[in-house]
Amino acid sequence: MKKEEKYVIARFGNFVVLKKNMAGMDFITVRASSGFWHVRYREDSQMYGNILMMVRNKDFHKYLENWITSLYVMAQAMPDLEFYGDFLKAYHSMQGRMMPKDATEEEDKAALEEVRSIYEMEEGLSKGGGCAVENG
Repeated sequence: MKKEEKYVIARFGNFVVLKKNMAGMDFITVRASSGFWHVRYREDSQMYGNILMMVRNKDFHKYLENWITSLYVMAQAMPDLEFYGDFLKAYHSMQGRMMPKDATEEEDKAALEEVRSIYEMEEGLSKGGGCAVENG
């Protein structure tokens, strides 16, 4: 454990978060302090960035601790099929909450107006219209 202390970037209860470079690739490892369980994410995965963001922002520490604990619990459990049915319902519900909502007609109009305005400004600049300053 002493050898890996320099890689520890956070501690949450009985878990540590480590950042290491192995074979030219950065990894985030979340593991039990005892070392008998871990999960690892490469720098090119979304989870790598999510975990780093939560470690750096104290507002997310409680969430991160609960997320890590739930990973550990699920990795050590053999739930019944009823649990998985309930879990998948909850997961699909969460995905629905996270989906972007369709823009309203007013939001669409405002976005189109903004794009039109930018286009007109660019056209004016490309035709040499630019901005004139009067001396005076």
